[in-house]
Amino acid sequence: MAREIVLEDQIVAYAEACGWLVRKMIYPGRRGCPDRWFFKHGAIVIMEIKRAGRPAQPDGNQVREHRRLRDHGFRVHLVNDFETARALLDAAA
Repeated sequence: MAREIVLEDQIVAYAEACGWLVRKMIYPGRRGCPDRWFFKHGAIVIMEIKRAGRPAQPDGNQVREHRRLRDHGFRVHLVNDFETARALLDAAA
């Protein structure tokens, strides 16, 4: 089973090759920030990336933060395979 960072690196490489501005986000002093934020032509795609082959299950802090973001009109996508990430980015471009 591939490590999470391997999948994340693959997604980032694809996104950058397609012209997305990619950021790894952190919240100083807080936990639960989604892993990667992708920006292109006014679109934002937010992804929580989980290890390939495992169910995409966020932890408690992530669940709370995803809910906060949804409450403000943003979608957070749980991704555990490259094909899903690629489809999300291609649809939003």
